[in-house]
Parts: sequence; C-alpha cells; structure tokens
Amino acid sequence: MSDELQQNLDRWKHELEKAWLHIPKPFRSERAVHRTLQCHLFRIIQELGLRTVADYMPPRIVDRPIDIIAVGGENEILYALCLDTLVTLPAVKSLNSFAAANKVIFTTGMLEKKVNESRFFLNEEIRHVHLKPFEK
Repeated sequence: MSDELQQNLDRWKHELEKAWLHIPKPFRSERAVHRTLQCHLFRIIQELGLRTVADYMPPRIVDRPIDIIAVGGENEILYALCLDTLVTLPAVKSLNSFAAANKVIFTTGMLEKKVNESRFFLNEEIRHVHLKPFEK
C-alpha cells in the first residue's frame, strides 16, 4: 500500500470517527450513522479536488451500490469506498466488479470480534478500516 493511501486512510478514519461522535446519542441509528459518514466521505473526497459520485451501482450488480467513488480526469475510478457494519459479501462483490485504483471498506460494527471474522470476504485488492470512535 502506498504511503499516500495509508496517510489518507488514517486521516479519513480520524475524521469519520470524529463525525460519528458528533451525532447526538438519541439519533445514532445504524442508518443515520451510515448516511452521516457517507456525507462526510463525500465532502472529504471533494476536498481532494476529485469528482465525487454517491451510491454508484456498478454494471451487472443489483445487491449493493458503492457508497462513494472518486473519479479522476480520464474518468478512471481512483477511490471506491463502502461503509458497512461488517465486511459483507455484497460489498466485496460490488467492489470486485470493476477496476479502481483504491478500494476500501469502512466498518462500523461495535463487536470487533465479529468485524474481524467478517474480514474473511476480503481479498488483496480491498483495504479494510474499522472505525472505533468510542474506544478512545
């Protein structure tokens, strides 16, 4: 993994965990957390100066859209980013269905053991970042 990608992932992890903590506790449903983090990822990618697309549905995939893709100058996909409670097979299948320079799944599951077990679906192309805002 490139140093630049690792630095971005570390920074994005920090920013997403901070955004998650700012959601008032009574409003932290799984769906609200997911959409809030998706919105933050959208902003983060746009700040890189890249064209950003939310909920991209790859061709021939019907199970799950990609939460955020970042598109470069020649319409190449530079980042494909998913948010999920666990690493899920539909997310992995969606990410594996097209070419992208960097593919990442951010997980939000509270039970780290289950998150680690779900990593079974990952391959060498997909990076995994587990968000843990409450363990600091």
